[in-house]
Amino acid sequence: MSSSIIALLSDLGTRDYFVGAIKGAILSVNPDAKIVDITHEVPKYDVRGAALILAQVVKAFPEGTIFVSIVDPGVGTDRKCVLLKTKNELFFIAPDNGVLTLVAEQLGVAELYEITNRDLMMSEVSPTFHGRDIMAPVAAHLSLGVKPSEVGPELKGIKLLKLPRPKATETELRGHIMSVDDFGNLATNIDASTISKFARIDEDLAVAVASKVLTVKFARTFGEVMLGGYLCYIGSSGMLELAKNMGNLAGELKIKIGDELIIRKILMK
Repeated sequence: MSSSIIALLSDLGTRDYFVGAIKGAILSVNPDAKIVDITHEVPKYDVRGAALILAQVVKAFPEGTIFVSIVDPGVGTDRKCVLLKTKNELFFIAPDNGVLTLVAEQLGVAELYEITNRDLMMSEVSPTFHGRDIMAPVAAHLSLGVKPSEVGPELKGIKLLKLPRPKATETELRGHIMSVDDFGNLATNIDASTISKFARIDEDLAVAVASKVLTVKFARTFGEVMLGGYLCYIGSSGMLELAKNMGNLAGELKIKIGDELIIRKILMK
């Protein structure tokens, strides 16, 4: 596994030294490590948001990639640090706070361990920076060929988040806003299969969200609606997204993560 990519995800931002210290800890163990930054701008303490990002991004990485997720509001408490190997040979190092919920559900768990082996950690472990002192060096050792079973004892399971699920009838589809990107586009928890069974491409739909009702076209991409028009589409993550062409829909409607949306058929008179 010496050529493994180590992919970092965190809510640490880039203003402070934290991300640099994490990379330094990795390179101290494996100077040849291939480090990729997924993002360090996860909203602060947003474990659910980090779980969603992980589930969205894994498709872009090759077998053997080691993901390190450092969104850890419980750092220094009795929560565990874990290593999860999926059935398709991806590795995830993270606090056991629910951040691995979606990858575990979608990819399946092949192996799961609590990280306890002090020989794989920094010589001194800060109670407030397990990302640097535990998770980063363990990822580096793993990239050099350390077996997953060497990090610590096997676990039976991990903490799972209770995430909202979409509900569908013949005339109505209910879901929730799961994330908002920098363009103001809204990702939902409605997958491609669910929306494709409910509506057809080019169909106009009524979408109720944030106390507003919008007429929204189910389109393939932005250019299929007029400038400033509303659309819903299957995003690159495979989930239904809502947007305003060349506009910021989240800002316009003051939509928040967790808001419910209701999609209804427009009945022809």
